[in-house]
Amino acid sequence: MKILFIGDIFGNTGKRVLAERLESIVVEKSIDVCVANAENIAGGKGITANLRKKLYKFGVNVITGGNHSLACPDSYNDYASDPNMLRPHNLPPGNIGKGSAIFTLPDGRKLGVINLLGRTFSQEQYDCPFRTGLAAVEELLRSTPCILVDFHAEATSEKRALAHYLDGKASALLGTHTHVQTADEKILLNGTAFITDVGMTGAEDSAIGMKTDIVVKRFLLQTHVRFEPAEGGPMLNAVIIDINDSTGRANAIERIYERITFK
Repeated sequence: MKILFIGDIFGNTGKRVLAERLESIVVEKSIDVCVANAENIAGGKGITANLRKKLYKFGVNVITGGNHSLACPDSYNDYASDPNMLRPHNLPPGNIGKGSAIFTLPDGRKLGVINLLGRTFSQEQYDCPFRTGLAAVEELLRSTPCILVDFHAEATSEKRALAHYLDGKASALLGTHTHVQTADEKILLNGTAFITDVGMTGAEDSAIGMKTDIVVKRFLLQTHVRFEPAEGGPMLNAVIIDINDSTGRANAIERIYERITFK
């Protein structure tokens, strides 16, 4: 099974990258399933009902998120009803939606997907991603050996630690959130594919997605200013995971950093 995982889709630029490139890359790379983190697609925070529809139209199969997943109330009905639209699994009980799913391919093969939030450097009190993550993996293993975890976290140490904790249980643990792609992709000893951060799909000429002049102003003046999504230098950040359908072990992980020229 070949899985394309797309790093944090940011704003209109990220949406346009998928609109113009996703279909062709799926064909070129013989992709079976596309999973995309879309918590920043609505102007930097959240996802709307209309943008959800567009992602599926572009070719995304499963949507994951992070700390901004529930920023747009417009999407709450989708979180409640769409089995392939995830928010972090370790949000406190009572939040709308769910954090894990099983996507069934046309040929009957199944991919389990889990979305988790890190706690290091976070001001929020999320449930433990290690305990909730392991429980979620063990639950999905009853249905499929192929499991992908999107770990939306700030600290590199927390991401690497969880990857080793789930090594041999999850097929892949992919870090998201920082919007900066790391060059440390590898297969761990027991067969789990790992990368600290997949990166961002959006404007490369930016401060992690936002207009640089506005971000610089905030650092200089130390006062609140309204951030605006940047548009220059569209790029695609992603990874491709090749998983053994029978064992769930990752055979390979390929990192993608592609600069895009819009038509």
